[in-house]
Amino acid sequence: MESKSNISSYRDMLDETLSSEELKNEEKLKELVKNQILQSSQGAFKEYVDGLIERRTKEVSNFLDMLRSASIDDSEKLKESKESYGSWKVKQDTEEFRVMYREGPEGTPFHTLLVEGYVDGPVDVCLCISWEAALYRKWWPQSSVPSFKITSSKCLQRIRIGEQISLVRMKVSWPLSTREAIIHYFEFDYFQDGLVVVLLNSISGLDTISKSTHGFDSDARPDTDNVVRIDVVGGFALQKVTENRSYFRTIANMDIKLDVIPPAFINFVSRQLIGSGFKLYKKVRPIRVKFLLYITIKFKQYCLAVFLLEVTKTLPSSLLSYNTK
Repeated sequence: MESKSNISSYRDMLDETLSSEELKNEEKLKELVKNQILQSSQGAFKEYVDGLIERRTKEVSNFLDMLRSASIDDSEKLKESKESYGSWKVKQDTEEFRVMYREGPEGTPFHTLLVEGYVDGPVDVCLCISWEAALYRKWWPQSSVPSFKITSSKCLQRIRIGEQISLVRMKVSWPLSTREAIIHYFEFDYFQDGLVVVLLNSISGLDTISKSTHGFDSDARPDTDNVVRIDVVGGFALQKVTENRSYFRTIANMDIKLDVIPPAFINFVSRQLIGSGFKLYKKVRPIRVKFLLYITIKFKQYCLAVFLLEVTKTLPSSLLSYNTK
């Protein structure tokens, strides 16, 4: 019962943070997003920065609303279910995590899954496990009946600090074709309460990406033969509980490109797949994660060095040779 009490208190702490004025007030949230983008962009794409800030602020605001939807009271839930969404259905509820499902907005092909719980690990390690696509094949569960396996997971493009595009490809049961998602990651930090939020939004076509609309260009062109590309809108939040314990909430609206989704499939995903995935997520060895964090930091340092080198090339030679006597 103590563990059950713990998870409730962690959940309440996250809900309280999500209800803070800075995260609910549009102008204050915009200022937080603006400061983060300006710091990570290092002065690049100045002509597009205003539009990018507006876009990212809206995306962050929408996702924070999604996270809050897991903590609404019964009266709000009833009102919401009548207006647009189905009510949450609890699929698993243990001392460490819970999984919930609901149908998406009426008339849309989306289905919503949520999983939240606590893990014994610091936020930076948990973030690395969730962020580094190359790790997914190490801890995502595999199933023989019905068939499910991550066949490819990799980063296609690192845009800037806290932003990237990754590919995740999954083998599923016959007669379904292989599914894949090209996902744009965007990290938003709210360090006042030890909160890290990562938005995960699928990109339907890389050809439609441009700096003026997305804030970046993409040259990534993965092979799409015999592959069905799914749509995902969601992300996850991580909050520090102690130095070695973190609480997470992951929520996603998904269109897996099926006209009819049988209840048995939803039960398989929400109970077997996610439940097994959570247990494997907790078992990822911290030493390997810290090594990958080291590699990631070195990559960021390399990018900064290249950036500074390019800047120096544009400076007048007289300035570079200047020295005081």
